[in-house]
Amino acid sequence: MRCELECDSLRLTNVIYGRLLSKCRIKDLMKMIKEKPNEDFYIIVNRNDPLKVEIRRDRDGKYRYKSGEELVIPIPKRFAVLEPDENYFRQTLKANIFLALNGADEKELHL
Repeated sequence: MRCELECDSLRLTNVIYGRLLSKCRIKDLMKMIKEKPNEDFYIIVNRNDPLKVEIRRDRDGKYRYKSGEELVIPIPKRFAVLEPDENYFRQTLKANIFLALNGADEKELHL
């Protein structure tokens, strides 16, 4: 049963990640984050409609991590700002999506 859930989460992770990249290239996303290092960026998506993915910039602390039906997933900054590395950025971004889908605590996410 656990394997089925993880496989479903992995499939949904790939759908959300793919849809995100169809809206914004990784290099552009990293550049956007690097230009606004004091602001947080989030992926907003509903589990029931994973093709409708939004990227939101949080200017006033309005968004908080959520892992229920509505997912509010932080986009990691470290590999975009502090240690720019496209490969690690991709990996941590995808990991955050997967972790959120599995209901991880916020402290487990890459920020």
